[in-house]
Amino acid sequence: MKQSARGALVIFFAYVFWGVMPVYWKALVSVDSAEILAHRIVWSCVLSFFLVGASRKVPDIVSLFRSNRRALAMLMLSSVVITANWSIYIWAVNDGRILECSLGYFINPLVSILFGTVVFRERLNKIQILAIGIAAAGVCSEVVALGYLPFVSLSLAFTFGAYGLLKKLSAVESLVGFSVETLFITPFFLTWLIWRQYSGDAHFPYGVWTTLLLIGTGLVTSAPLIMFAWGVKRSAMTTVGLIQYTSPILMFLTGTLLYHEPVSSARLLSFSLTWLSITIFTAESLRRAKKNGGSG
Repeated sequence: MKQSARGALVIFFAYVFWGVMPVYWKALVSVDSAEILAHRIVWSCVLSFFLVGASRKVPDIVSLFRSNRRALAMLMLSSVVITANWSIYIWAVNDGRILECSLGYFINPLVSILFGTVVFRERLNKIQILAIGIAAAGVCSEVVALGYLPFVSLSLAFTFGAYGLLKKLSAVESLVGFSVETLFITPFFLTWLIWRQYSGDAHFPYGVWTTLLLIGTGLVTSAPLIMFAWGVKRSAMTTVGLIQYTSPILMFLTGTLLYHEPVSSARLLSFSLTWLSITIFTAESLRRAKKNGGSG
C-alpha cells in the first residue's frame, strides 16, 4: 500500500473514532460532565508524557520552554480553547444534543476557511463564496426555527476552528504541542478533582467499569489526535478535506438511529443547506486541485 493511501486510511479511522465518541461519553452519563472533563485532561496529560518519554522528545519540550515564548503563548491559548470545546461537547452529548454537535462539526471546516481568508489572506472564488453563503443560510434557518443562536453548534465550530488556527500559528510538533497544552491546564483540574474528592462531591474510584472508562479518557483523546497527525503528513489536503466529514456524519447517524434524537423539519433544512454547501465547496476544491495539478 502506498504511503498516501496508508495515510488516508489512518485519517479515516481517526475520524471514525471521533464520530462514534458520543457513545463513550454516554457510557459516563452517571458522572458529572465537569468531572469527566477534568479526568479527560489529567489522564491525557499522563499518557502524553508517557509517549513523550517513550519517543525521547523530552529535550524538545525543554527547548520549547527555554527559547520559544511565542509558541508557548499560542499553546497556552490553544489549551484554553480546546478545553472549552471539550467541555461543551461532553455536556452537549450527555444532554441529548448529539445532532447539534454534528451540525457544529459540519460547519467547522467552513469556519477554518473563514479564518484562512481573514488571517492568512487566502483567496476564495465566487463558487466558494456561494458555498459559504449557503452554509450561513443553514445556520440562519436554525436561528429562526429555534428563536435563538444554536450555541452548541456555533461554539463547537468556532472553538475547534480557533484551535486549528492556533496550532498552525504555533508550528510545534503535534505530540509535543499536545503534551504542553495538557501540562498548562492539568494542575487546575487536578487540584479541582482533589478538592471535589475531599469535599465528598466525588467518589473516585467508582465501579470498575466507570473507573476504567474515566482512566481511558486519556487514550480516547490522544489516540485519534496522534493517528491524525501521522496520517495528515502522508496525505494530500484535498483528501483530508473529504475524509473529515466522516465524523459529523457518524455523529448524525448516532444521534438519530442510536439515541433517537428528533429531527425537526427546520433542523433538516439546516442540515440540508450545510450539506449542499459542503458538496459545492468540496467539488470546487477538487476541481481547482486537479487544474493546478494538471498545469504543473
